[in-house]
Amino acid sequence: MNMAPFRELYAKFRSLLQESWQTGEVAAHFGPMATLDTMFQYLWSRSEAQQVLLPPPGNTRISRKGAAEAEKFRIEGNRLYRERKLEQALLAYNYSILAAPHPCLGEAASLGQQYESLALGYANRSAVLYEMEQYEASVVDAERALYFGYPTAKRHRLQERRVKCLQALGRLEEAKGVLEEAINSLSSLSLDAKEAMTVKSTLTKLQAKCEGHPTLGQTSQQYRQVFYTGPAEPPPVSSPRPDLPCLSDAIKIHYTPIRGRHLVAHRDIMPGEVLVVEEALATVAKLDATLRTHCSHCLRRCPIPLPCPTCSLVVFCNEGCRNAGESNGHAAECGVLATLVTLQLDPAAALAFRILSSTTLTALRTKVATLRQESGGGTRPMMQVVREYRSLYHLEGHATARTESQLQETAAVACVLTRILLEQCPSFLKDECIHPVIVTQDDVALVGGQIMRLILGLECNIHVTKEFEVSNGRDGRVGKNRGQEVGWSVYSALSLVNHSCVPNTLSTSLGSRKFLYSVSIIPQGAEITDTYGERYVSHGRTERRAALQQHYFFCCGCAACQADWPLFHELPVKPSMRCPSCCQALSGFACKLCELVCTAEGTTQTGVQLYDAPAAQVQINKSWGEYVKVSVQINKGEISPDIMTIVVDLLILLDKYTVHPNQAYVSAQETLMTCFDLVGSVHFVRSL
Repeated sequence: MNMAPFRELYAKFRSLLQESWQTGEVAAHFGPMATLDTMFQYLWSRSEAQQVLLPPPGNTRISRKGAAEAEKFRIEGNRLYRERKLEQALLAYNYSILAAPHPCLGEAASLGQQYESLALGYANRSAVLYEMEQYEASVVDAERALYFGYPTAKRHRLQERRVKCLQALGRLEEAKGVLEEAINSLSSLSLDAKEAMTVKSTLTKLQAKCEGHPTLGQTSQQYRQVFYTGPAEPPPVSSPRPDLPCLSDAIKIHYTPIRGRHLVAHRDIMPGEVLVVEEALATVAKLDATLRTHCSHCLRRCPIPLPCPTCSLVVFCNEGCRNAGESNGHAAECGVLATLVTLQLDPAAALAFRILSSTTLTALRTKVATLRQESGGGTRPMMQVVREYRSLYHLEGHATARTESQLQETAAVACVLTRILLEQCPSFLKDECIHPVIVTQDDVALVGGQIMRLILGLECNIHVTKEFEVSNGRDGRVGKNRGQEVGWSVYSALSLVNHSCVPNTLSTSLGSRKFLYSVSIIPQGAEITDTYGERYVSHGRTERRAALQQHYFFCCGCAACQADWPLFHELPVKPSMRCPSCCQALSGFACKLCELVCTAEGTTQTGVQLYDAPAAQVQINKSWGEYVKVSVQINKGEISPDIMTIVVDLLILLDKYTVHPNQAYVSAQETLMTCFDLVGSVHFVRSL
């Protein structure tokens, strides 16, 4: 059975070309003079491609469901539960629920006993969630267990747990209703007289606790970090635009032939302002173990996951995400997920497949025909931020800058993915009336060409979705890296942000949503920049430029590259006060070059605005002392608006009065990054 990843398939394809002395002839069909459609059509027509570039079958064992597998995990969970290893028990029950056979979404409620393994898994997880004081989640799982056919003779146990959870939540009226239902159903249970009396006594005692006013007790914080994955919402945009709420009114869209479409400051922007908050146009989770830990729709961690109804690989964080995920990509992918995992696709290829599998062939025909007709009128760039295929179609992929080998490999990926879409994804081949459509050769070229276009565009515009890691060990310090990669996304507004090795903004992920915030003072008219790779503080100019040229096809000309700024450890530790005229370091509070003393606010004869340097130095020293104190809390993962204000105030002072670059300024920016990372997706991990 051939289960080779794409790299092996492509190596075999190239080997066949070399054996037949066809390498040069094939290469001649790839380059700036050919269109993506014709490149794809040519490669698709090659016998070597038809022979080798075939989707591998994949290992279906990694995604299949089965009651026996579910029972194995459930038994292991029960053992861990008895040993009071609750976190491990929760994980085992999660796997049991993922493996258990599941009805299709919308299936009738009369399920019988065919899904008992699923019901047992939910019931056991409800018990461990109750012990971990996750009362709301415990109630929900208990209700799911009842719905999926939990054994009638044991249902009173679930009802008791539901009542205890509702009482702990202060929802006494609901608890009364559950108790009444449980007591009335006792006669229908197959219980002997002694057991029935014991159950009734327990329920009666619980009933007494439902009288009076609800009292909410203090809940333990022992397991809080197990279930915390970040705030419910990202920080709001600072002063959103009325016409485009995902953008701040501090920024506007510009275009120049050199910089292309980009964002600029409409007014002076201070550090810490949230400039963009955007939901992804499309997302895909990493095609590895991440599929079982993170929601395949919103990319947030799922400590209490909901399973995909038809495979045991994919999870969702709630019913809303599951319904959206099933209608926006996973339903088409589910049957071929094992193949996609086996292929070990690059991020852009995986996301391109998700985008096309989320639509249909008939819809794609219409979209592309419209877009091609619009493009035929000229080359005016699209200046809107829109949530539709138009944004993806217009992503800059630098096709004409690609080498023939890069284009050929992209066409080869497109051949494999086109086969999967046209041969193994029935939903892709349905029209609006859910009737199958006939695939023509033009359709094959359309699909393959669009996959190539998407891959090239995504390679230059894809965003890594990360989850910030915080240690919950004794030291309680935040992670040294900026987070764990969990998936990839593409955005409309954020695709307009150009690169700088000394960026004035940075971004953080909250699942599939991303927010862009300022890390320096951005004067009115200045371009908004982020970083596509490494910043100047960690990598030298030669290395940075080589990486950008290889992946994004431009030579960076930012301030750090032009002046070849030193690495962080080579920067001045103590910042120097800056001359307001020549921007060089003051000697004391005087600039010998400009022959001025910067000791009071005023204006020189040449119109240079001075500042009171001694007073500014005192301000900086005081602000630095406050910053050092709050840094201890931030390193423990503790933040608040007041703490962030202290960091921002220091950045403003250093930005206004000191010579850049310097270690203090960079450290303050790093700390602001940590603050924003802590209000994004967060995962608490145990330190060894």
